[in-house]
Parts: sequence; C-alpha cells; structure tokens
Amino acid sequence: MADLFTVARVQDGIAKSLRRIDELVDQIAEAGDLAAETEVAYKTEFAKARLTYRALHDKATVGAVEDYATDTCADLLLAYKIADNRLTTSRESLRAAQSRLDGLRSLLSSIKAAT
Repeated sequence: MADLFTVARVQDGIAKSLRRIDELVDQIAEAGDLAAETEVAYKTEFAKARLTYRALHDKATVGAVEDYATDTCADLLLAYKIADNRLTTSRESLRAAQSRLDGLRSLLSSIKAAT
C-alpha cells in the first residue's frame, strides 16, 4: 500500500509540474511580447534623440550625441532591461520546472520497476 501512495504522490507531482510548465509557457509569451515592445520603443527613441541632438549641434562629438541620447532615453532603457530580465527569468524558471518534471518521471519509473 505504501508503494501505491508513493506512486500517487509522484503522479500528483508530475501533474502539478505539467500545470506549472503550462503557466510558464504563457508567461514567456507575455514576457517576450513586452520585451520586444520595450526594445523597439527604446531603440526608436534613442535613434530620434541622436538625430535631434545632431540637428541642433552641428559640431557634436560622438560622445556628446551618445550621452544626450542615453540620458534622454534612460527611463525607456530601464523598462527594456526590466522586461528583458523578466523574459530571461521566465525562461530559467521553465528550464527548472522541466528538470523537476524529468526527475519526477525518473522517480516514477524507478518506483514502478521496484514493485
């Protein structure tokens, strides 16, 4: 009877892991969309800021142009970095959940082979 309980617990763990993986896949899709949107917004505004500064300052150095654009777009850069980090974290969570699922499947196979 103890073996059946153990099998049931492992199967329950597998079911929970599968649900968690489904949730993480959805999270990754949303995080990917947000990361892409914030990257485009940042890069677009960064390019605009560079062009604006160059248009206003005929003899602008590359460093001055980059400094101006970086300062102007600091909030967008932060949003992009946060969104990109959220995507990376979601992917790492998915890999961890998949590893847990693999471990539970191996455990279940071992339990079944032993009984």
